[in-house]
Amino acid sequence: MTLKSPSNPNHSDSVLILTAWQSASMEPAQEPEELGPQTETAADTVLEVGERLFQVSRRVLSVHSRYFEAMFFGGARESSEHHIVIRGIDAVPFQVLLEFTRTAQVLIGQENVTSLLETADFFQFDRVKLLCQKFLERELHVSNCLGLMTYSQQFAFIDLYESAMNVALSHWGDVMCQEEFKVLPKETLIQLLKSDDLFVSREDVVFDSVMRWIMEDPATREEDFLDLVGEIRVTFLSLSFLDILVKRSKRPGETDTFSRLIKKLDSCPPPSWQNKELCPYAGRSYDTLYVLGGKHDKEQQELFLFQPKTGTWQACSPLQRRNLTQYAVAAVGAGLYLYVLGGSTDEGIVPAVERMALLESEWESMSPMAQPVERGDAVSVGTRIYVVCGLDENGHVYDGVQRLNTETDSWDVVSFSPLPR
Repeated sequence: MTLKSPSNPNHSDSVLILTAWQSASMEPAQEPEELGPQTETAADTVLEVGERLFQVSRRVLSVHSRYFEAMFFGGARESSEHHIVIRGIDAVPFQVLLEFTRTAQVLIGQENVTSLLETADFFQFDRVKLLCQKFLERELHVSNCLGLMTYSQQFAFIDLYESAMNVALSHWGDVMCQEEFKVLPKETLIQLLKSDDLFVSREDVVFDSVMRWIMEDPATREEDFLDLVGEIRVTFLSLSFLDILVKRSKRPGETDTFSRLIKKLDSCPPPSWQNKELCPYAGRSYDTLYVLGGKHDKEQQELFLFQPKTGTWQACSPLQRRNLTQYAVAAVGAGLYLYVLGGSTDEGIVPAVERMALLESEWESMSPMAQPVERGDAVSVGTRIYVVCGLDENGHVYDGVQRLNTETDSWDVVSFSPLPR
């Protein structure tokens, strides 16, 4: 589990000073009066923790800690001792707990939250545990949500667990690329894949996430493939994606892990792939809108993703080519790839083609057009892209219909428009 500060400008400081009567949002809440700052009380016991000696008041510690309440006033052997050794505990977080009993404030940061939480859990400082939970909720991020799901269960933090799961489900495309995903237990992965709240642009992404998890350790995870694929809602996989899987399963002689798994799926599909009654009726995909462009004199053409379901914008990788205008755009494979075709730069009209895999958000150069044009109209049909007409390098209307086979990355001219424009 790695804590990462969110990008919210209001959270630039990764340390919080919390009080016993305040939550992480610093809003007042009603708490027992004894949890406020304590007046000085005479020490009557010495606690030895981590080779350090602490002068403490039994009564004050018992107010905050059920552990010490049972030790000092529950008939335990230590109730009659005045020098008590507690082994296996770090003195630093313990001192923070003692400061909390005096001031009702605790300093929580990324560097000390786990040690402080574990020490507070051991000594049953319930209020400090709650403050640590609030801090961890504030630090939730796609890079640590899976780890915090597991960590929260150790302390029965229901709110933190639900918040972490919500981050994982609502940002699945990003979560599946994180380091924590690689070591996710199978049982947790299945739990997430079962959810109706899994927030994906298309069900194809869910299949990709399963394959990504398997390929991290194929030797031990290959046997889990059919169980995991059984949670994919096959009726919502795109036709172009299924077409790719079918073609991959029919290729002879390929022995790599991916091909072997696809052939295994073809020969022995899980029950939910054979009987549609066993597959959930609700899809989990959502619409996305990509906006590409910028001012004509802007050096870089930027790409933004808008998610109508959440009403949020996200910046994506800008185009590789500089000062590009009048280009055509097409999406292929139910949104698997975004293509930018032709257009003009300061040097003139160019045949260049760029493609971005939407899952990876990285542009790559592809085979150039057969005829460079600007202002062409582009449309995708299956795995083919057609660019109709446009203006050529001489400023004349080009009447050809160019076709790109995205599987072979090859161009040809298939027809000529009777009404070129």
